[in-house]
Order: sequence, then C-alpha cells, then structure tokens
Amino acid sequence: MSISIPWRAVTLAPVALLATAAVSTAAPVNPSTSPVQVTVQVPVAQAITVRVTRASDGMAVATLGPVNAMAGPVTLPWNGGRGPGGTGQPVADGTYRLEGVAADGLTVLPAMPPEVEVDTTVPRPVLDAPAPTVPASTRRSLPLRPGGATEVRAIVRRPGADAPLATGAWGAAGTALVLPAVLRSRGVMGTVEVVAEGRDAAGNSGQSDPVLWALQPPGTGTRVVRRVKTGKPLVAVTVDDGYGPAESARMIQAARDADATITFCFNAINQRMWNASLRRSIRQAVREGHLEVCNHGYAHRTGVGTSRSAGISDLSRNRTWDQVAGVASGPFYRPPYGAYGSGLLQAAAATGYRYVLLWDVDTNDWRGPSASVITQRAVGGARKGSIILMHTKPNSAAAMPGILRGLKAKGLRPVGLGELFSAGRPG
Repeated sequence: MSISIPWRAVTLAPVALLATAAVSTAAPVNPSTSPVQVTVQVPVAQAITVRVTRASDGMAVATLGPVNAMAGPVTLPWNGGRGPGGTGQPVADGTYRLEGVAADGLTVLPAMPPEVEVDTTVPRPVLDAPAPTVPASTRRSLPLRPGGATEVRAIVRRPGADAPLATGAWGAAGTALVLPAVLRSRGVMGTVEVVAEGRDAAGNSGQSDPVLWALQPPGTGTRVVRRVKTGKPLVAVTVDDGYGPAESARMIQAARDADATITFCFNAINQRMWNASLRRSIRQAVREGHLEVCNHGYAHRTGVGTSRSAGISDLSRNRTWDQVAGVASGPFYRPPYGAYGSGLLQAAAATGYRYVLLWDVDTNDWRGPSASVITQRAVGGARKGSIILMHTKPNSAAAMPGILRGLKAKGLRPVGLGELFSAGRPG
C-alpha cells in the first residue's frame, strides 16, 4: 500500500490535466444513445479494465472489461450503465472520470476522454399559441419556450393524422417556432396541429404538447365558393347554426364512429344552449380531427343589405365560437341563408375570411324531411369536391351516420374544409 499510494499520486497528474482540458472542450453526451468510446493506451500486452468514478466524490460506479489487450490503444464502449461491465441501471446526470487499470489492479493507465459530462435530460419545449381572434392571425411562427433545447423544428399535421403535412428544418432554439415554408407554397390552410421538436447538445430529443393553429391562405380579398374543383375523392359535410345541442353531440359521435371529419358553422348567439359537456366535446373533437369550424356570424340576422360595418361587427362578435372550439374559424365564413351583398363581402375581407362558403348539395333538412330523405339527398348529390349543407335538426342528426357511411361507400371521404380547400381550386 505504501508503494501504490505515491505511485498513483504521480500517475494521476497527467490524467487530471487531461480531464481539465476535456471539461472546457467536450460536449455533454447521453451514453445510452451515443456510447462513450473510452480509449486506453496499453504499454504491454495484458488484461485491463476501465474504471468509471463520479467526479463529485470519487465513488466508483462502473467497470468495463476486463479485456485482453495487445500493446497499444484499446477502446471500450460505455453506455452509461452502472456496475460490472457497465450493464446496470443508468448513472445519474453529472461528470464522470474514466481511467484504465492495468492487470495488477493498481497501475492507472490514462484514458481518453478522461472525463465525460453525462446529460440524459430530455428537452421539453413549450408552444404558447395565441388565443383565437377575429381576424385570424396570419403569423407563420408560434411563441416558443425552448425548455432546454438548443435546436428546434416544427412538425405540422392535420389533427388526428399520423403522417405530417410538413416537417421544418432544424434551427437554433429561440422565442419563436417557424412553421415550414412549404405549407404556404402548397396552399395548406385550415386547422392543423403543430408540435415543436427539440434536441440538445447531448443528443437528447423531446417534443412539446401539440397546439391547434388555423393556417390562413396567402393573399387578400374574398372569394365565393360553392364547391372545390379537385380530382381527389373528398367532400365536406357542413352543419349550420348550433341551436340543437343534443343533435350537435350526436353528429360529433357519428363523425367519431365513422372516423370522418365534419364542419360546424355555428352562431355564438346559440351558446346559451351549449352546456359544459358539449363545449368539451366540441373542443375534443377538433383536437381529434373529427371536427372543423367556420364562422356563421353571431346572430343569424345578416343578409344581402347588410352594411360593411354591421357585417364586421357580426363576424367579430362570433369570436366566442372560435374560443369554444379552441381554434380560429378563418378563413371560412358561411353567411346565414347563403345571403350576402357587397357589404358582407367587404366585411369578410376586412376580418380575414377569404372564402364565403356556400354549397352545391342542399339537403333542405331545415324543412323537416325524414332522415332517409336527408341521407339520399346528401349522398346522391355528392361528387368530388362537394360541399354539403345541413343543420342541427333531429332528423339531420339521425341521418348523419348513414350519410357518412353512404359517402364512403360511394368512394368519397368526408374531410374538413381545410383539407378539402387545400386539395384543389375553390370555385
């Protein structure tokens, strides 16, 4: 023992110097994903081990090997595990010293790297999406808190979808998450789900909770749309008003059961009838991708003669509907009765509604036909790009399951307005 102590004191000196250099230059690492390659210079052929000690108190936490090594450099990987062979539970985050040990169990052989900074903490970026407003925001980035990430990128998909619409490039983490530019060039609009993916210098990666965002189309002005010209077998089932809370709930459930998406165009004046359960169901259905929303105005009292100022007031007042849904209703506006004049068109443009939404398939369900008649009208009249008009009436709710089944049997897929409008030319 009297021989080994001064000998170790001498041989540890160069190791300490190497460790000091490593602290200033080496990046943190997560050994479980990027094993540390520990290289020991062996003076003569022998069996060696690598010892891993905690820098804070010198406690040994793992040993690697032994391995029979020839003279020269030998490399052993460490995946961050504890105990003999480094195969146990992962060590805690912190600084660890690495050193080779010769066959005599006493002689210390310098290792490279002499120290490693273990960092297994997953970054948790946070997105803070602004509340829905009228007009809907046209911003192409979302407020971000990096949460330990040094780089971030955006992943954007339709709510409820597995495959992303687009994944952004990695960029330095800051206070904003930039949405992929390809979304704009592809004309993607309507409700999307945005996730911030972050990674740190050690290679750890994590994702934020998803947030909903309404993408607005580029340009200005307003267009009246009756259907979308597209070669894709897509249709939109739209439901107006929202005065039937029980019927609304049944329609949402039908969309869930059919794994389809429908669109609610509601007047916020009817919100006095929406209990807490329905409000939760609406917001959850939007997050699931079974429901999209559009603006139907606040009071269902506008028409051909509505002035620009009165139209702006009516559309803006309906922002409480967007807040119930948890996402902006822009760029889609369904005027009550399908009636509009120059004043309402100007109001829609002023409040960011690019599309005045009409229809090419009218079920006339408000007149009270049977569920079977409503179903026949909806399915029989639908074609690629169709916009189907319905209301929150009892027979309409009863018809919804059959409509969704019938459309699918016809080779048509009921989707939200955003997906439909992104798939063709609205006209």
